[in-house]
Amino acid sequence: MTSPALSRLPTSGMGLLGVLGLILVACSSDPGEEPTTGEDRTQQEADIDPEPVSVQSLASEASLDDVHLPTHLTDRVTVDPQWDTPPQIHDDVFLAPGEEDGKLVFTAVHADGTTLWTAERPLSCSGFAVTTADDRPLAVLTNLTDDDATQDSLGTTTASAYDLRTGEEVWGPVDVPGPHQGPGLVFTEKPDEPMGESGQRVALDSSTGERSEHDAHLVGEFFGTIVVTDGGELLASTGDGANELWRTPVPQTFAETETSELVSPPTNRLPPGNALIGSPDEGYGLWDLAQGELLAEELDDALFDLMAEIWVGVREDELMGLDSGGEEMWSEVLGPDARLLGAGGVMAYVLTDEGDLSILNTVTGSIALVYDPLGEGATAIPVGFTDRGATVVDTGTELLLVTEAPRAENSP
Repeated sequence: MTSPALSRLPTSGMGLLGVLGLILVACSSDPGEEPTTGEDRTQQEADIDPEPVSVQSLASEASLDDVHLPTHLTDRVTVDPQWDTPPQIHDDVFLAPGEEDGKLVFTAVHADGTTLWTAERPLSCSGFAVTTADDRPLAVLTNLTDDDATQDSLGTTTASAYDLRTGEEVWGPVDVPGPHQGPGLVFTEKPDEPMGESGQRVALDSSTGERSEHDAHLVGEFFGTIVVTDGGELLASTGDGANELWRTPVPQTFAETETSELVSPPTNRLPPGNALIGSPDEGYGLWDLAQGELLAEELDDALFDLMAEIWVGVREDELMGLDSGGEEMWSEVLGPDARLLGAGGVMAYVLTDEGDLSILNTVTGSIALVYDPLGEGATAIPVGFTDRGATVVDTGTELLLVTEAPRAENSP
């Protein structure tokens, strides 16, 4: 099915704070910058308490006077967790950092708007991930230790895991070879020279924090599952590789590609049990990691609408809807540089090559009109979702959370 021409909502003036600003430094000094002096570094670290602090109270309600929300979200409580980068979402918990008084504050917020816990880190330690260990959702944050710090070095990068819901420490701190790279618990050795190539990539066992020993090319860690290429095969395992889940030949699509070049996007936006694996130039395969099954090939990007249980994929200039098994349901021709911003609540949000916002129904592929045409303010674009409707929206200057909680009848 191909739908008629898309309607477009202008987004001129929007910075798309979260969607287009995904990459931050991650617990390492930039070799091209002047290093922090030992005295300054000691003062900064003295002001930071890395231990998570339990909060368990409703986050501050957001001001919506200058915000244009989709109409189906206007009857919900909206909070402002003060995030500066898009949150990662797992088990109905949203986690992201924001800058506050010269330090990063990570804030975990439940889908009902309750701030669960916070944790402080240096500004250079923005690396974080969510994962799973023995069915327990975890947050993994990086930090610095000054045990071997010098005038020219910030010290050793470490990682620690915390219960995503409570902030309780589960393991760590453990030394890692360099900054967080992703996807998941993947870290990379720092280059020896400015602008030099990064070194070895290492994955951590989500249950223990120990380095996973693989004599193969590491693709990524996905909620406790580690995927590598081994010769001409893809192999999935847990932990140190002893518990092999499956192995399968690399798809023919990549017959001409060195298996050591197969990668996954560094920020995994897919739900647990799935991954995009391939290359930016030749496209990605969409994989069911539980079964080792390839659902779709040659995709530039994909997201899963949890509410509709439908995949939304981008392939060259086409947007398409796929059922849970990867069968195509509908398609729509887009411009060559269109970007899939979000998919959830039975809607897909796409930024066109002209900089306009297009919205489609994920079930039918038809045009969806979700904004009041008379509404004013910054257009809030949904970019993150739970299966029950809690939604992260990007206004261009703020990342807000529209919660599951209904707004009181007398609230403005």
